[in-house]
Amino acid sequence: MRTVSLLVTLALLSSCNAVVLGVRLSSVPQTDNTMFLSTGTSPRKFRTLGFVQVRGYGQEWGGYGNLGDAQLDGTIHNALAKEAARMGGQGVINIEFLDENPSTDVERAQRAYNTVASALSGSPQIETKDRYVTVTGEVIVFLE
Repeated sequence: MRTVSLLVTLALLSSCNAVVLGVRLSSVPQTDNTMFLSTGTSPRKFRTLGFVQVRGYGQEWGGYGNLGDAQLDGTIHNALAKEAARMGGQGVINIEFLDENPSTDVERAQRAYNTVASALSGSPQIETKDRYVTVTGEVIVFLE
């Protein structure tokens, strides 16, 4: 009976939560030295310097928490922006994401349940899954 009530609670909680996948990318070029990042094009004239691709690795813990560079924010705002800056770029446009091994809702719920069940049994063990995310983009400099 205890397991059934735990499953019902997890199902109800997981269906009522909002999911925030990341912070908003740039929509207007910044006036300071921050990197312009966009999944679309640039609102200003630009010259293409080249293309950049980074691969982030991390782990999904307990079905819901991502650690490491598998979080898109970390991969984009850190690794991708640093590579673009190293190339002399002021921005990255046409950013595309490839989540190489995404989890389904059922897989995440199963890992969360297994983690909670192991904690309740007295031998806490967090289930993890390796995550890989590849991000590509076009590195640009503004002409104006």
